[in-house]
Amino acid sequence: MHDGPFLALQGVHRAEIVGFGPDSRAQVLLPALGKSPLLAMSLVPLPPAAVGRLVAVTMMDDQPLILGLIQPLAPEVEADGEKLVLEARREVTLRCGKASIHLTADGRVTIRGTQVLSRSDGPNRVQGASVQLN
Repeated sequence: MHDGPFLALQGVHRAEIVGFGPDSRAQVLLPALGKSPLLAMSLVPLPPAAVGRLVAVTMMDDQPLILGLIQPLAPEVEADGEKLVLEARREVTLRCGKASIHLTADGRVTIRGTQVLSRSDGPNRVQGASVQLN
């Protein structure tokens, strides 16, 4: 039963979901087996958005068996195009190069950048218990 290219493929391996077959099974690409995608069985549900994701696979009856999705290091954010909410208990930081916006649970908001522009078509108000300029 275990012959051909599958003989040397033991244990758990990383594969990429490259599409879905006509029977809705995932097509995975295992670098250890070359460049031809293989239809795989799965222990977990795989939505169409899983194309491009990495999965952990093992071999069962000469077929890849997907054990689960490999989780990205940074969390993915899904939005419906209407509203996006990012929430954390302690703090949130948005960072791009030298610019950042940092929010903390105690209510502090810090905006940093090499240049900061505030632009408004209507009133641009600054309110606070006290306002310090320079």
